[in-house]
Parts: sequence; structure tokens; C-alpha cells
Amino acid sequence: MDKVGRMAMLATAMALGGCVSHSGVRPLRPLEIATAPYQQVATTALTGSLMYEGQCLLFRDEQSGALLMPVWPDGSTFNGTAVLFHQPGKADQRVMVAEEFRMDGQPLQWTTLLGETYEPFQRVCGMPPFFVSRIRPAD
Repeated sequence: MDKVGRMAMLATAMALGGCVSHSGVRPLRPLEIATAPYQQVATTALTGSLMYEGQCLLFRDEQSGALLMPVWPDGSTFNGTAVLFHQPGKADQRVMVAEEFRMDGQPLQWTTLLGETYEPFQRVCGMPPFFVSRIRPAD
């Protein structure tokens, strides 16, 4: 292998090394949100707004001031200013960051979100997860 080839391999290895955290948990991708298969069960209704801080899309409960990390149904997306909420069998709905709305769903424990998919969210965001089943405008 010539000198240029070795330098290219070294540069590639260094670039890839920067993509892995020292703890073995991959970093969050820009605008990445936690998603999971849709769950219809809703045990809790909260009114508040979304905020995007430190690579984390969080929900601030208006009543308690608590911060939660929404886990959206699969198919939901985030573009930096709004979430496109996907509820199976219904038209997708847009929720803007900082806009007050109501979300119905259920609190989750990190232990119920198995797999390396959720580890970056737990490590970076650290807030309690909440599965979002339904959304609607705030009253």
C-alpha cells in the first residue's frame, strides 16, 4: 500500500473513531427523536410545550414544570421546529416547538425501553420517558 493509501485509511479510522463515544453508546444524531411502536393506552394527560435543548426534544409540563422525554409513535418525525405526529389510521398532525398542546399517553421507565436504540436518549437527555398516544390543542 502506498503512502497516500495509508494516510487515507488513517484519516478514515480517525473520523470513524470520533463517531463512537467512550462509553460505547453512540451519540444522538441531529434532530433524532425517540420512537416506538404505537400504544393506544393512555393513562395520563399533560398540557405543556416542547423545547429542543442539548440535542433533546423535551416536553415541559405546564402544571408541575417537570421535564419529560416524549417517545413518539413510529413514523413520527422532527425537523427542528415541529414534530409530525404519526398516529396509525389518522392524518399526521404537526406540533410546533414552544406551542402549548395536550398529550395523552403513559409514563415509562427506562427499563421498559430495551436495546441500544434508547441508550443515547437516556444518557444524553436523562429525563423520564413518556409514550405519546394522542395529541390535541390545549384548551
